[in-house]
Amino acid sequence: MSRLLPLFAGCLAAVSLSAASAQNGALTTNEASLRANEAAVAAAAAAAVAADKQHPRLGGFWQPEKTIETLLTMDGKTPPLTTAGQQLYRQRAADRRANKADDPPASCLPPGTPRDMLSPGPFLIAQTPAKVTIFHEYRHLIRHVYLDGPLKLSEPDPWWQGHFSGYWDGDALVIETGGFNGRQWLDGAGLPQSPDMKVLERFKLTGPDSLEDLITIDDGKFYTKPWTARVTFRRLPEDLHLVEEECAEKLLEFPLKAYAPGG
Repeated sequence: MSRLLPLFAGCLAAVSLSAASAQNGALTTNEASLRANEAAVAAAAAAAVAADKQHPRLGGFWQPEKTIETLLTMDGKTPPLTTAGQQLYRQRAADRRANKADDPPASCLPPGTPRDMLSPGPFLIAQTPAKVTIFHEYRHLIRHVYLDGPLKLSEPDPWWQGHFSGYWDGDALVIETGGFNGRQWLDGAGLPQSPDMKVLERFKLTGPDSLEDLITIDDGKFYTKPWTARVTFRRLPEDLHLVEEECAEKLLEFPLKAYAPGG
């Protein structure tokens, strides 16, 4: 028996070495496969990276040039409201005068699109070949805009901010948004929107430190035709950082709304 133990131990060692060798071989093969996949992805992305280098650099910190409470058309007029739009707009104006307005952001709900771009305070644009992300200090809002081309929606879940898709049109970044829940106000004055609203934005540098957002609203329920507003931003120093901006504490002073859980 004592002579068999060394033999048995030797067999175990041989098996262990064989298993380790096989494992190392598998790891080496897996590593090679991963490296090959990485190289393939990098090659496929090379064209997008090269194209992105030709686009204007929108990345950095920005802030609205002025506070916008009421959205107007490019020629400074009230948007072309339908009869239903006029009725709702007037009702909200009366509620505001009576201090009874039910503006969603007042209860810490999202402002929606494009009202997020009217929000006070700075925001950061992070630009990459595949995605542009907008980080707002206000309410910690984030918009992830994948550069997948024109927006394609098929029965989307209704969201406060909507669903985004973007693409470059020359030197302008175009963002299309749809799939809303229809409960937002477009501005602080109460311009309405329906769940079928479509928003098209064109972001374009008008100078090294100035950016414009041309916002086109298409909502047949509340507006007689599509209309466009213009919002401008100024560039902020690169060493800026976004600070904490909490809204939830305000809810302690608010009664629960009808749409709040348990309300």
